Amino acid sequence: MSKLLRLSKIFHPKSGRSFMLPVDHGTTYGPLNGISSMPDLLRMANRFRLQAIIAHKGAIRRALESSESPWGTEFILHLSASTQMSPDMSRKQIVSTVRHGLQIGAIGLSVHINLGVPQEHEMLRDLGLICDEAYAWGLPVLAMMNVPDEDLSDRAATNKIAHAVRIAGELGADLVKVQTPATPQRAAEAVAAFTIPVLMAGGSSVGDKLAFFRGVRDMLDAGGKGLCIGRNLFEDSRPDDMCRALGDLVHRDCSAEEAYETYLAAASRMPLIAKQTEPDSAAAQFDTWEEYA
Repeated sequence: MSKLLRLSKIFHPKSGRSFMLPVDHGTTYGPLNGISSMPDLLRMANRFRLQAIIAHKGAIRRALESSESPWGTEFILHLSASTQMSPDMSRKQIVSTVRHGLQIGAIGLSVHINLGVPQEHEMLRDLGLICDEAYAWGLPVLAMMNVPDEDLSDRAATNKIAHAVRIAGELGADLVKVQTPATPQRAAEAVAAFTIPVLMAGGSSVGDKLAFFRGVRDMLDAGGKGLCIGRNLFEDSRPDDMCRALGDLVHRDCSAEEAYETYLAAASRMPLIAKQTEPDSAAAQFDTWEEYA
C-alpha cells in the first residue's frame, strides 16, 4: 500500500481533517482513568468515526484480539516510551520498529520528540532514521513535537512551536502534533512554518470546556488539519459527549459555542447506538454521523 493511500485513510475525505485519539499515556503515567479498556476506546472511536487511535503495540494487539471490530478506525503504532519513574522522563526511547508496524497492520507510526532537553539530539536522530525507513515502506510518520512547558502566550514560545513544526517537516515526518499557541494569529504562524499537516495537542485535562473548544476552533481556523487529543477526551467525565463535540468542530466546522452546547446537551440524549459487534448493523444505525462515514 502506498503512503498516499495510507494518508488518505487518516484524513477525512469530506472535511480534509483528522481526529485522532492518542492513548500511549499508560506507559508514561501508569493506569490513568479512561484507558483501562482498549475495546471500550475502540468502540467509542468507531462510534464517532475517529480517524485513528495512536497506541503502543501491546495495546493495539489487545484491541485487535477483542470482539470489537475496528471498522473505520485505523491504528497508528507509537514507537517512543519513557516513564515517570525515570530520573529523566523527557528522554524517549524507541521501543518498536517500522517492520513491526507493518506486521500488525498499522496505518502509520508516531514518534515523540522533546525539544530543549539534553537528549534532544538523540530523539531527533531517531525521528530522522525512522522517517527514512518508513518512507521506503510507504508508512506515514506523525511527529509528536513537544516544546518546553512555558507560557504559550509568550512570543518566544510561539516561535519554538513554529520551529518544532519546521523540524518535523524537514526531517521527513508526514504530519506533526504540537501545542497550540495562545492566539489565532500565532497559531497561523505555526501552521505556516512548513507545508505539513499540523494537528493540535490537547495537553493536560482542563476544566474550562468552552475555553478549550475556543482554542480548538482557533487552531482549525488558522489552518490546522485536526486534533490529536488524549487526556482531555478519555479523562473527561463524559468522553462520548466530548467526542461528539470535538467531532462537530473538526468535521462540521461548528463554532466553539455550538460545540459547548452539544457537549452540555448530549448528557440528556439517548446514545446514538448500543454496543455492536457487526459493522454493517452498527453503521445502519449511525444516522447522525453517516455523512462522515
